Amino acid sequence: MSEQESSTAQSRAGFVAIAGAPNVGKSTLLNHILGHSLSIATPKPQTTRSRILGVETIGNTQIVFCDTPGIHHESGLLHQRMNAEARSGVREADVVCWLIDATRGLRRIDREEASNLTAERTIVVINKCDVVKKPVVLPLIQSISALLPGAEIVPLSALRGEGVEHLVALLLARMPEGPWFYDADQVTDQTERALVAELVREQLFLQLDDELPYRVAVLVDEFRDLANHTSISATIYTDSESTKRIIVGKGGTRIKSVGIAARQTIEKLLDRRVFLELFVKVKPGWQEDPRFLKEMGL
Repeated sequence: MSEQESSTAQSRAGFVAIAGAPNVGKSTLLNHILGHSLSIATPKPQTTRSRILGVETIGNTQIVFCDTPGIHHESGLLHQRMNAEARSGVREADVVCWLIDATRGLRRIDREEASNLTAERTIVVINKCDVVKKPVVLPLIQSISALLPGAEIVPLSALRGEGVEHLVALLLARMPEGPWFYDADQVTDQTERALVAELVREQLFLQLDDELPYRVAVLVDEFRDLANHTSISATIYTDSESTKRIIVGKGGTRIKSVGIAARQTIEKLLDRRVFLELFVKVKPGWQEDPRFLKEMGL
Protein backbone atom coordinates (compact mmCIF):
# COMPACT_ATOMS: atom_id res chain seq x y z
CA MET A 1 0.00 0.00 0.00
CA SER A 2 1.38 3.40 -0.97
CA GLU A 3 1.83 6.26 1.46
CA GLN A 4 -0.91 8.11 -0.40
CA GLU A 5 -3.37 5.24 0.04
CA SER A 6 -2.53 4.79 3.73
CA SER A 7 -3.29 8.48 4.30
CA THR A 8 -6.92 8.11 3.23
CA ALA A 9 -8.30 7.44 6.73
CA GLN A 10 -8.94 10.73 8.54
CA SER A 11 -6.80 12.59 6.04
CA ARG A 12 -7.50 16.05 4.66
CA ALA A 13 -6.57 17.60 1.33
CA GLY A 14 -7.55 20.58 -0.77
CA PHE A 15 -6.51 23.18 -3.30
CA VAL A 16 -5.49 26.74 -2.47
CA ALA A 17 -5.24 29.36 -5.22
CA ILE A 18 -2.73 32.15 -4.65
CA ALA A 19 -4.16 34.97 -6.74
CA GLY A 20 -4.23 38.72 -7.17
CA ALA A 21 -2.91 41.58 -9.26
CA PRO A 22 0.60 41.39 -10.80
CA ASN A 23 3.67 41.80 -8.58
CA VAL A 24 1.96 41.45 -5.21
CA GLY A 25 4.26 38.61 -4.06
CA LYS A 26 2.33 35.48 -5.00
CA SER A 27 5.37 33.45 -6.07
CA THR A 28 7.41 34.72 -3.12
CA LEU A 29 4.70 33.51 -0.75
CA LEU A 30 4.52 30.06 -2.36
CA ASN A 31 8.30 29.68 -2.30
CA HIS A 32 8.47 30.63 1.38
CA ILE A 33 5.77 28.13 2.34
CA LEU A 34 7.44 25.31 0.41
CA GLY A 35 10.92 26.23 1.66
CA HIS A 36 12.51 26.45 -1.78
CA SER A 37 12.17 28.26 -5.10
CA LEU A 38 9.55 26.47 -7.13
CA SER A 39 7.89 29.45 -8.81
CA ILE A 40 10.14 32.13 -10.28
CA ALA A 41 9.91 35.48 -8.53
CA THR A 42 11.36 38.72 -9.86
CA PRO A 43 10.74 42.43 -9.20
CA LYS A 44 8.95 42.71 -12.56
CA PRO A 45 5.17 42.20 -12.77
CA GLN A 46 3.58 39.32 -14.72
CA THR A 47 6.58 37.05 -14.27
CA THR A 48 4.34 34.00 -13.78
CA ARG A 49 2.60 32.98 -17.02
CA SER A 50 0.92 29.69 -16.15
CA ARG A 51 -0.37 27.94 -13.08
CA ILE A 52 2.33 26.33 -10.93
CA LEU A 53 1.32 23.67 -8.40
CA GLY A 54 3.22 23.30 -5.13
CA VAL A 55 2.41 20.60 -2.59
CA GLU A 56 2.84 20.99 1.18
CA THR A 57 2.00 18.01 3.39
CA ILE A 58 1.86 18.58 7.16
CA GLY A 59 0.69 15.80 9.46
CA ASN A 60 -2.46 14.28 8.00
CA THR A 61 -3.23 17.30 5.83
CA GLN A 62 -2.09 18.11 2.31
CA ILE A 63 -2.39 21.54 0.72
CA VAL A 64 -1.99 21.82 -3.04
CA PHE A 65 -1.07 25.43 -3.77
CA CYS A 66 -1.74 26.95 -7.17
CA ASP A 67 0.41 29.98 -7.98
CA THR A 68 -1.53 31.86 -10.65
CA PRO A 69 -0.53 34.61 -13.09
CA GLY A 70 -1.37 38.14 -11.99
CA ILE A 71 -4.71 39.27 -13.39
CA HIS A 72 -4.18 42.35 -15.54
CA HIS A 73 -5.64 44.53 -18.30
CA GLU A 74 -3.09 43.93 -21.09
CA SER A 75 -4.55 42.90 -24.46
CA GLY A 76 -3.51 40.07 -26.79
CA LEU A 77 -3.89 36.29 -26.84
CA LEU A 78 -1.01 35.61 -24.43
CA HIS A 79 -2.48 37.95 -21.81
CA GLN A 80 -5.99 36.59 -22.35
CA ARG A 81 -4.76 33.09 -21.64
CA MET A 82 -2.79 34.20 -18.58
CA ASN A 83 -5.92 35.80 -17.15
CA ALA A 84 -7.95 32.71 -18.00
CA GLU A 85 -5.42 30.53 -16.17
CA ALA A 86 -5.65 32.74 -13.08
CA ARG A 87 -9.45 32.89 -13.01
CA SER A 88 -9.72 29.14 -13.58
CA GLY A 89 -7.43 28.56 -10.59
CA VAL A 90 -9.65 30.78 -8.44
CA ARG A 91 -12.85 29.00 -9.51
CA GLU A 92 -11.49 25.51 -8.88
CA ALA A 93 -9.89 26.15 -5.48
CA ASP A 94 -11.26 25.15 -2.09
CA VAL A 95 -9.70 28.30 -0.62
CA VAL A 96 -8.46 31.44 -2.35
CA CYS A 97 -5.59 33.50 -0.94
CA TRP A 98 -6.16 36.86 -2.58
CA LEU A 99 -2.99 38.95 -2.22
CA ILE A 100 -2.91 42.71 -1.90
CA ASP A 101 0.26 44.81 -1.83
CA ALA A 102 0.25 46.91 1.36
CA THR A 103 2.35 49.58 -0.35
CA ARG A 104 -0.22 50.08 -3.12
CA GLY A 105 -3.52 49.29 -1.39
CA LEU A 106 -6.67 48.21 -3.18
CA ARG A 107 -6.34 48.42 -6.94
CA ARG A 108 -8.76 48.40 -9.82
CA ILE A 109 -8.18 44.67 -10.35
CA ASP A 110 -9.04 43.91 -6.71
CA ARG A 111 -12.35 45.76 -6.96
CA GLU A 112 -13.23 44.20 -10.32
CA GLU A 113 -12.41 40.64 -9.26
CA ALA A 114 -14.13 40.86 -5.86
CA SER A 115 -17.38 39.72 -7.49
CA ASN A 116 -15.65 36.41 -8.33
CA LEU A 117 -14.70 35.81 -4.69
CA THR A 118 -16.84 34.57 -1.81
CA ALA A 119 -16.06 35.49 1.79
CA GLU A 120 -16.52 31.89 2.94
CA ARG A 121 -13.62 30.55 0.88
CA THR A 122 -11.37 33.61 0.64
CA ILE A 123 -8.51 34.75 2.84
CA VAL A 124 -7.33 38.23 1.88
CA VAL A 125 -3.57 38.42 2.42
CA ILE A 126 -2.07 41.88 2.86
CA ASN A 127 1.52 41.34 1.78
CA LYS A 128 4.65 43.51 2.20
CA CYS A 129 3.55 44.69 5.65
CA ASP A 130 7.22 44.84 6.63
CA VAL A 131 7.71 47.99 4.53
CA VAL A 132 4.69 49.99 5.71
CA LYS A 133 3.66 51.32 9.11
CA LYS A 134 0.66 50.11 11.08
CA PRO A 135 -1.41 53.28 10.46
CA VAL A 136 -1.30 52.40 6.74
CA VAL A 137 -2.52 48.83 7.25
CA LEU A 138 -5.52 49.55 9.49
CA PRO A 139 -7.46 51.69 6.96
CA LEU A 140 -6.64 49.08 4.28
CA ILE A 141 -8.18 46.36 6.45
CA GLN A 142 -11.32 48.47 6.76
CA SER A 143 -11.51 48.97 2.99
CA ILE A 144 -11.08 45.25 2.37
CA SER A 145 -13.80 44.44 4.90
CA ALA A 146 -16.15 46.78 3.07
CA LEU A 147 -15.26 45.26 -0.31
CA LEU A 148 -15.55 41.63 0.81
CA PRO A 149 -17.53 41.50 4.08
CA GLY A 150 -16.81 38.45 6.23
CA ALA A 151 -13.58 37.44 4.53
CA GLU A 152 -10.66 36.65 6.82
CA ILE A 153 -7.78 39.12 6.51
CA VAL A 154 -4.14 38.22 7.24
CA PRO A 155 -1.36 40.85 7.18
CA LEU A 156 2.09 39.35 6.56
CA SER A 157 5.46 39.62 4.84
CA ALA A 158 6.07 36.81 2.36
CA LEU A 159 9.67 37.93 1.91
CA ARG A 160 10.55 37.83 5.61
CA GLY A 161 8.10 35.08 6.53
CA GLU A 162 6.35 37.17 9.17
CA GLY A 163 2.78 35.93 9.56
CA VAL A 164 3.17 33.10 7.04
CA GLU A 165 3.01 30.36 9.70
CA HIS A 166 -0.32 31.78 10.90
CA LEU A 167 -1.67 31.77 7.34
CA VAL A 168 -0.65 28.15 6.82
CA ALA A 169 -2.39 27.18 10.08
CA LEU A 170 -5.60 28.81 8.85
CA LEU A 171 -5.35 26.96 5.54
CA LEU A 172 -4.72 23.61 7.20
CA ALA A 173 -7.89 24.04 9.24
CA ARG A 174 -9.92 24.77 6.10
CA MET A 175 -8.88 21.74 4.08
CA PRO A 176 -11.76 19.29 3.52
CA GLU A 177 -11.59 15.67 4.58
CA GLY A 178 -10.44 13.30 1.86
CA PRO A 179 -7.45 11.41 0.46
CA TRP A 180 -4.24 13.13 -0.53
CA PHE A 181 -3.75 14.01 -4.18
CA TYR A 182 0.03 13.39 -4.16
CA ASP A 183 2.57 11.35 -2.22
CA ALA A 184 3.92 13.00 0.92
CA ASP A 185 7.37 13.67 -0.56
CA GLN A 186 6.11 15.24 -3.81
CA VAL A 187 6.40 19.03 -3.98
CA THR A 188 5.08 19.81 -7.49
CA ASP A 189 3.44 18.36 -10.56
CA GLN A 190 5.87 20.21 -12.83
CA THR A 191 8.35 18.17 -14.86
CA GLU A 192 12.06 18.91 -14.55
CA ARG A 193 12.00 20.16 -18.16
CA ALA A 194 9.31 22.71 -17.31
CA LEU A 195 11.16 23.87 -14.21
CA VAL A 196 14.38 24.26 -16.19
CA ALA A 197 12.62 26.42 -18.80
CA GLU A 198 11.28 28.63 -16.01
CA LEU A 199 14.73 29.04 -14.45
CA VAL A 200 16.16 30.18 -17.79
CA ARG A 201 13.27 32.61 -18.18
CA GLU A 202 13.87 33.90 -14.65
CA GLN A 203 17.40 34.94 -15.61
CA LEU A 204 16.07 36.74 -18.68
CA PHE A 205 13.73 38.71 -16.43
CA LEU A 206 16.56 39.52 -14.06
CA GLN A 207 19.16 40.44 -16.67
CA LEU A 208 17.13 42.15 -19.41
CA ASP A 209 15.85 45.70 -19.07
CA ASP A 210 12.35 47.13 -19.25
CA GLU A 211 9.90 45.32 -21.57
CA LEU A 212 12.35 42.89 -23.16
CA PRO A 213 11.64 39.89 -20.85
CA TYR A 214 7.97 39.99 -21.86
CA ARG A 215 8.98 39.40 -25.47
CA VAL A 216 10.71 36.07 -24.84
CA ALA A 217 9.65 32.47 -24.30
CA VAL A 218 11.76 29.43 -23.43
CA LEU A 219 11.31 25.81 -24.52
CA VAL A 220 13.62 22.92 -23.58
CA ASP A 221 14.65 20.96 -26.67
CA GLU A 222 16.79 18.24 -25.06
CA PHE A 223 17.10 16.89 -21.52
CA ARG A 224 19.42 13.91 -21.09
CA ASP A 225 20.68 12.37 -17.86
CA LEU A 226 24.18 11.02 -18.50
CA ALA A 227 26.61 9.22 -16.21
CA ASN A 228 28.26 12.28 -14.68
CA HIS A 229 25.96 15.16 -15.61
CA THR A 230 22.66 16.23 -17.19
CA SER A 231 22.86 17.67 -20.70
CA ILE A 232 20.24 20.31 -21.51
CA SER A 233 19.64 22.42 -24.58
CA ALA A 234 16.96 25.11 -24.67
CA THR A 235 15.77 27.71 -27.16
CA ILE A 236 14.91 31.28 -26.25
CA TYR A 237 12.28 32.62 -28.65
CA THR A 238 11.81 36.32 -29.25
CA ASP A 239 9.78 38.36 -31.71
CA SER A 240 12.41 40.44 -33.55
CA GLU A 241 16.02 40.44 -34.75
CA SER A 242 16.76 43.57 -32.68
CA THR A 243 15.64 41.84 -29.47
CA LYS A 244 17.67 38.77 -30.40
CA ARG A 245 20.79 40.93 -30.70
CA ILE A 246 20.18 42.37 -27.25
CA ILE A 247 19.68 38.92 -25.72
CA VAL A 248 22.86 37.58 -27.32
CA GLY A 249 24.82 40.72 -26.40
CA LYS A 250 28.09 41.99 -27.82
CA GLY A 251 30.27 39.00 -28.56
CA GLY A 252 27.70 36.74 -26.89
CA THR A 253 28.34 38.22 -23.44
CA ARG A 254 24.69 38.56 -22.38
CA ILE A 255 23.58 35.06 -23.37
CA LYS A 256 26.70 33.67 -21.69
CA SER A 257 25.82 35.49 -18.47
CA VAL A 258 22.23 34.21 -18.62
CA GLY A 259 23.48 30.68 -19.24
CA ILE A 260 25.95 30.69 -16.34
CA ALA A 261 23.40 31.99 -13.83
CA ALA A 262 20.68 29.64 -15.09
CA ARG A 263 23.01 26.64 -14.98
CA GLN A 264 23.88 27.36 -11.35
CA THR A 265 20.22 27.45 -10.29
CA ILE A 266 19.43 24.35 -12.35
CA GLU A 267 22.26 22.45 -10.68
CA LYS A 268 20.76 23.31 -7.28
CA LEU A 269 17.38 22.07 -8.49
CA LEU A 270 18.69 18.79 -9.92
CA ASP A 271 21.49 18.35 -7.37
CA ARG A 272 24.00 17.33 -10.05
CA ARG A 273 26.35 18.82 -12.64
CA VAL A 274 24.62 20.36 -15.66
CA PHE A 275 25.78 21.18 -19.17
CA LEU A 276 23.46 23.90 -20.50
CA GLU A 277 23.37 25.10 -24.11
CA LEU A 278 21.15 28.04 -25.06
CA PHE A 279 20.00 29.11 -28.51
CA VAL A 280 18.12 32.26 -29.52
CA LYS A 281 15.60 32.20 -32.38
CA VAL A 282 13.26 34.81 -33.83
CA LYS A 283 9.59 33.82 -34.01
CA PRO A 284 7.57 36.90 -35.00
CA GLY A 285 4.16 37.16 -33.32
CA TRP A 286 4.61 34.15 -31.03
CA GLN A 287 2.42 35.87 -28.40
CA GLU A 288 -0.56 35.49 -30.77
CA ASP A 289 0.20 31.95 -32.00
CA PRO A 290 -2.30 29.52 -30.36
CA ARG A 291 -0.26 26.43 -31.21
CA PHE A 292 2.95 27.87 -29.78
CA LEU A 293 1.21 29.10 -26.63
CA LYS A 294 -0.24 25.61 -26.14
CA GLU A 295 3.28 24.19 -26.39
CA MET A 296 4.27 26.60 -23.64
CA GLY A 297 1.43 25.29 -21.47
CA LEU A 298 -1.02 28.12 -22.08
